[in-house]
Amino acid sequence: MARRLLGIWKAILDLDEVGARDDFFEQGGDSLAATALMAEIELAFGVKLPISMLLEAPTIAQLTDRVLAAIGKTEPPLLIPIEPGGDRTPIFFVHGLHGQVLFTRHLRGQLDEGRPLFGLQGRTGPRPGGEAETVAEIAADYVAAVRAARPGSRLILAGYCAGTLIAWEMARQLTELDEPPEAVIGIDPPVLLQGDVGGPTNAPEGAYGSPLAFRDEARLLITSAAEQHADPTIVGRGDDAVERAVDRAERMRLILNRYRPAPWAGKVAFICSAPRVKRLREPSNPWRTILARSIRLYAVGDGHLELFRDRGQRVAQALKRYLKELEL
Repeated sequence: MARRLLGIWKAILDLDEVGARDDFFEQGGDSLAATALMAEIELAFGVKLPISMLLEAPTIAQLTDRVLAAIGKTEPPLLIPIEPGGDRTPIFFVHGLHGQVLFTRHLRGQLDEGRPLFGLQGRTGPRPGGEAETVAEIAADYVAAVRAARPGSRLILAGYCAGTLIAWEMARQLTELDEPPEAVIGIDPPVLLQGDVGGPTNAPEGAYGSPLAFRDEARLLITSAAEQHADPTIVGRGDDAVERAVDRAERMRLILNRYRPAPWAGKVAFICSAPRVKRLREPSNPWRTILARSIRLYAVGDGHLELFRDRGQRVAQALKRYLKELEL
């Protein structure tokens, strides 16, 4: 198995030599290559692994163990330890539309020393009790996972893009349990205006635009990224993988479009691309009626897709600045 994995790894990263203990990301792997790797593993071994598995097992030796363990096993955990050690207030990051937390790898080693970091990834299999139909149900699952991992602990919730809405609902539920988070941090969250993502300005009311426009934009982004990186495993046979990714995003979009955030009285910061900062400052933006106190805004890039192009340095710096202000 390790030899087959090695061949897949070398082909995707276009490398002649790879050692069993070489780190996937240090060898040039990114989220697109990670998606291709997991697709190839599924084809070769018949097991479907979350991309976030590479955060825990970034070497051939480690990944071989995970593939062996996954054969015949069930749903991977919701909670992924990114940097679990340390005694400072931990951060729990909620995934974006596609359900992945691979972006958190950019923050590993860039935050304060002793700062635990966890990711909350979307389900890839059946949910006990039936599929989640609301943000409240998704948030309740994640709250249970967080409380099981860190019972009674102080914590910070964060969300990437659409995940900010789930983190927001988690904060409300934890507050009702008398365990409010220290803060909620959104990384380029939806601005809650019509046509925010993937739709025209006359799209139906909600956080995201019309279904057709959304699917077209999601498909375009995924395929153009594959072509840009000249990845034959995606460009040559990636249609099914692309459509599955679009389907997942579409299901989440429909759930989020039904969600209307209620006010929450805790501390909030948004780390955003410049265009979203501008829109969040508009008097008509719905966030202004939801926030119970002033919000801290940090502009860190020129666009949504640029946020982690510098390996997360600007996002990490903004996070550290805000946490220093809070003395957490």
